[in-house]
Amino acid sequence: MNNIKIIGLGGIGSELCEQISRFLTFSSSNQSTITLIDGDNYETKNRERQNFSDFGNKAIIKCRDLRDKFPFSNLNIKYVNQFVNSDNIKNIIENGDIVFLAVDNHKTRKLVSDFSDSLKDITIISGGNELTDGNIQIYIRKGGEKLTPNLTDFHPEIKDPVDKLPEEMSCEELHSVEPQLLFTNVGVSTFMCWAFFNILKGNPVPSEVYFDIKSMNSDSKNRKVKN
Repeated sequence: MNNIKIIGLGGIGSELCEQISRFLTFSSSNQSTITLIDGDNYETKNRERQNFSDFGNKAIIKCRDLRDKFPFSNLNIKYVNQFVNSDNIKNIIENGDIVFLAVDNHKTRKLVSDFSDSLKDITIISGGNELTDGNIQIYIRKGGEKLTPNLTDFHPEIKDPVDKLPEEMSCEELHSVEPQLLFTNVGVSTFMCWAFFNILKGNPVPSEVYFDIKSMNSDSKNRKVKN
């Protein structure tokens, strides 16, 4: 049984959830539950990089879209139409989950990483990007031990974030977003899917992967766990 949580359904997450759902429907015989988590709304300004059938809460709309596309018994698709915060995270992320973290702020990344340190078994695949480059981080805990570094170990900008959780932002802050490129979002989503595939197959994975679409290069990092 795969219990998958996809947090953030923007440019990366809205692409990622389609790929993961298709793979699990047609390439896996295991029962899987995918929970889509986002408190944001799909709006006209998102159309350049995101594919939704209607306007409204992203988690609700995308859940409906995926249920229509993949109405098969081995895949259960649910939603949480909230942003992750310190109050609800314990009800969203559970021991044994595979968490795809596709958010655009470091404070949420730190919140999820810190909470995951309290769990015995957890896998986090986190992705983010600037305009033409991006990276993913892979954090795996098994039996209460870190197999790879958590999200904060080698990233001071995540360990001590200066940004805010989405629910802490004003309407002006929420609508003032950095420029994004569809192809970079797709690149991050693809690397996150590669990590997921290798983890399912028991193949070794790096702790981080960086890529740049202008130079068309990628670079993997295998960092040691900090005690």
